[in-house]
Amino acid sequence: MADDDKSGFTGEMPAAGSREDTRAPRAGVSAPVRYRFDSFIDFIESQSINISRSGMFVASKHALPVGSVVEFEFSLADGFALLRGRAQVVRTGSSPPGMGIKFLEVDDTTRQLIDRIVEVNTREGKKPTVAPEFMDPSAATSLRGLAGATPISTGVDFVGQILRIQINPATAGYFVYNPLLNIRLGGFVVPGHDDAPLGQMYEVVITDLRENVMFQGQGKVVAKHEQRLGIRLVDVDKPTLAMLQAEVNKMGPSSR
Repeated sequence: MADDDKSGFTGEMPAAGSREDTRAPRAGVSAPVRYRFDSFIDFIESQSINISRSGMFVASKHALPVGSVVEFEFSLADGFALLRGRAQVVRTGSSPPGMGIKFLEVDDTTRQLIDRIVEVNTREGKKPTVAPEFMDPSAATSLRGLAGATPISTGVDFVGQILRIQINPATAGYFVYNPLLNIRLGGFVVPGHDDAPLGQMYEVVITDLRENVMFQGQGKVVAKHEQRLGIRLVDVDKPTLAMLQAEVNKMGPSSR
């Protein structure tokens, strides 16, 4: 059975009453849980904020019973596996629907990615979008930033091969929301109508609210999904990155 939701991924679980479903809660038997994402950006946006080193929240309309052991796999549409291993269902919730799973076994690649995501989220001060006990989601801290295909915001302007961005309250989230492509690491994700191919180079101009130029140089498209482009700055030095990060922090959630 498949769950289609706004995050753009599909989760496959045994149908209720099937042979696999009735066997899932038994010791030593694992139910398959497989999610596929259109792109790495989509995975990071929809899942990374709710991952910890010990487990994660899995959004699903068909949560398995507490105590069930699952074989999970989160992969890209081309089959490339991002996370995989064995876990146990420790909590279920209905608002939002899904289940909390505790990792039992993960491979080295999965552990390295989880550690990296947690490290970056911690440094950026990001909080889970789902409360630990799966209470009313209004009690959880929402992640600011892109959500799906977003119209170009005030402060983002594409003119030919020039991308001009003003750091303001509307654009600050583009620089920090992605754990693996943020300004601290020399990148950002912006909404854009250009059908730019991977590897496309832009002349990037980043300004503050007073239109003072803080960075001008090359930026390369390193990821894309729907109307979102992941840009990595080329040949940017650490002092400039620190200056940009400080300006973003003044406009973003951490300053409030």
